[in-house]
Amino acid sequence: MSQGIERFFLLSYCLACCWPGLGAKSDLRVVRQWAELDFVFPSEEAKQIAIQKRYYVPGNSVPIDVDVHHRQGPYPSRIFVTNPRFDVGRPITLGTVDESGRIVAYPDYSWHDNQGSNCAGMSSVFRVAIDECQRLWVMDAGKIEDKQVCPPQLLAFDLATDQLIYRHVVNSSNYVEQSLYVTPIVDVRPRGPGDCANTFVYVADVSAFSILVVDVMRDQAWRTTHRLFYPFPSRGTFTIDGESFDLMDGILGMALSPYHPGRDRFLYFHSLAATTENVVNTKVLRNNSYMHDPSIDPDAIYVFPKQRSSQSAAEAIDRNGIMYFGLMDPPSILCWNTATEFSSQNFHTVAADKETLQFASGVKIVLNARGEEELWVLTSSFQRLMTGTLSADRINFRIHAEKVPIILANSPCKDSPNGRKGYHANLVDRSSDGHTYRPSRYGSASYL
Repeated sequence: MSQGIERFFLLSYCLACCWPGLGAKSDLRVVRQWAELDFVFPSEEAKQIAIQKRYYVPGNSVPIDVDVHHRQGPYPSRIFVTNPRFDVGRPITLGTVDESGRIVAYPDYSWHDNQGSNCAGMSSVFRVAIDECQRLWVMDAGKIEDKQVCPPQLLAFDLATDQLIYRHVVNSSNYVEQSLYVTPIVDVRPRGPGDCANTFVYVADVSAFSILVVDVMRDQAWRTTHRLFYPFPSRGTFTIDGESFDLMDGILGMALSPYHPGRDRFLYFHSLAATTENVVNTKVLRNNSYMHDPSIDPDAIYVFPKQRSSQSAAEAIDRNGIMYFGLMDPPSILCWNTATEFSSQNFHTVAADKETLQFASGVKIVLNARGEEELWVLTSSFQRLMTGTLSADRINFRIHAEKVPIILANSPCKDSPNGRKGYHANLVDRSSDGHTYRPSRYGSASYL
């Protein structure tokens, strides 16, 4: 897989250099695509048992998220995909993609074969996150279909050894019957070179409209609530490629501003059933007083006045503060420099394709072995799943990628206001406790 990925990006660079028009277009490249997912089982017997128990129903699996681990030296890179069990017949809920495109269970099949009967394994994983400390963070929702078969749990694996190094089982006081924890965002706050201990993980609860905050170093967690975590009823109908469905999902897309020593970070977020974007200083979320009262001060979170033209799912921010997100209609991937006003005039198209870029449910910024950033996106024909028209007669799922320098080569997104560098979203007055806001020159940013 590693050599294949390297050949893929080498070709991309050569094409961009030789044909400037192609480089300017900055289309994402399709790395993998499937009509339906296929899986690697430890044996034919294990596969037949899974089929008999309806743990495996061919055609029922739907990948939701992607992340990539580029390793140093001769070790191959790995593409991770998730396959949450919001329906039956999904034998592996987290795996890597092998050379033939099949899904291999991670870290091994025993973690997935339990189907809720062994809570030490994985029940249902929607999204994952790889941090700068080479740890894979896995948020297991603990639900199969609508049944809470196990408590939600946050897992971390050392990607050098693929061994479990952290497990936080969510206390019953931090989730409710409707809870569905789907999106983990990892905030590593090093106190010195190589320090990975001071880590917080923010997890979106898409159905009970909250954010779970996990203080990894102290192994504590608290649940936070706010009205902006809810869906907007007027945005609960989705239309993609002429097919419509209703889905009243709350907070789902989240991304962190870049880390700078001694400075606070900002968490951007939005509900799936919404066209707005919001931002909160992470010091507000890291306040463990929410253990006693989960309600965040109504004024502690800012909602940008302007909106997207349609709904969006996942989002990610690169090291220069540029956000990447998908639009449902028209199906496309856009970028926005967070130094500028959150407005359609500052949204710029990275790629657009009404067939291949439908429902971007996984968006990641990945650092490769050379220190270059890459944008990875997983898209799916999710509307066909919701309307019952999903068919193996056509391609339904795709993983796209491109190096960020190619994407931004001729994009206005790379330009900060007045050409100044070092801008990042900073709506919260740093002299305050995170609850006081000030206007800024560019509407959504001020110079740090």
